Amino acid sequence: MKKLFTFLIAGILAMSGAFAQKGDWVLSGSLTFDYLSPEKIDGNRNGESFLNFRFAPSLLYGFNDYVYFGGELSADMHYYKTYENDQMTDEDYRNMFGIAPILRCYAFHGRRIGIFNDTKVGVAFGVDKAKTDYTTVTASMTPGIEFFINSRFSISASLNEMISFVYEHSNPEGDNNSTSQSYFGLVFNRTEINYAPLTLTFSYHFPVRKQTEVEIIEIDEYRIIK
Repeated sequence: MKKLFTFLIAGILAMSGAFAQKGDWVLSGSLTFDYLSPEKIDGNRNGESFLNFRFAPSLLYGFNDYVYFGGELSADMHYYKTYENDQMTDEDYRNMFGIAPILRCYAFHGRRIGIFNDTKVGVAFGVDKAKTDYTTVTASMTPGIEFFINSRFSISASLNEMISFVYEHSNPEGDNNSTSQSYFGLVFNRTEINYAPLTLTFSYHFPVRKQTEVEIIEIDEYRIIK
């Protein structure tokens, strides 16, 4: 994946000239899907499996060609299973809903390509199968590459959360034993799971409306008398 991502950047950087401009609004929607299957030993499933799904629409405003600011809403669904000798021994899920402001800064912004970093600081709330309430505060930096199909539509790909910090507070129902914990992640390793999911984002750009300049030319009238 690392070699492929590097190849895509090197292959498209030759294009230049900007589509998106100061004053543009950008409406985006991203989908992330992660799946880990349990390990198989002698044909039997053992260990953990998980299925993660995330949908996150966002709206950004361009203060100039390189700096955009806005917000994101997110819905995360996590589903876990544990197997022992092909028998499911545990099952759990957690649903989270959050909001986060986004600062997007472009390192390169051309006619067909953009290289950017998204900085987010957000909060999310959710509940799991055991009715435990969760509150998380997350700060992250996520680099990405954006390809402009035309002046209105673009597709971007980013490797999820290169640098992140998460504070999580959980409060089980009916108990007074709430707990808090924090995670720091560097290079996609926030929760001790070594994977780098690729997030695809589809965006619609509302181009800035330019005022039409009208040039008034004064023409002096001359009479020619023979």
